[in-house]
Amino acid sequence: MSSIMAQYVQTGVSLTRSQDQRIRALAGKLGTTYSETIRNLVSTALPFAENGHALNFGRIVTIVEFASVALDHLVQKMLPESSDLLLVEATKNARKYHAS
Repeated sequence: MSSIMAQYVQTGVSLTRSQDQRIRALAGKLGTTYSETIRNLVSTALPFAENGHALNFGRIVTIVEFASVALDHLVQKMLPESSDLLLVEATKNARKYHAS
């Protein structure tokens, strides 16, 4: 058995048919394996749950959007000469670190 496989524990998690289909579709979209996709989803959600936080994605998106809009307004007022450069850099970072 390879050292990579030795890191994993086999589980028999049962999913609904809908969950299974959605995970398979996401794995295909991301170009990851089914198992890797499940591990990534667990790694994303588990820290929130461990700290007693419910996962309310609508609220998270609203907070991120609010922060983005507020920061954009502040930059436009305080550093108008830098706003275009900041957008270019943010776009580069988004592609580099978050592109699917």
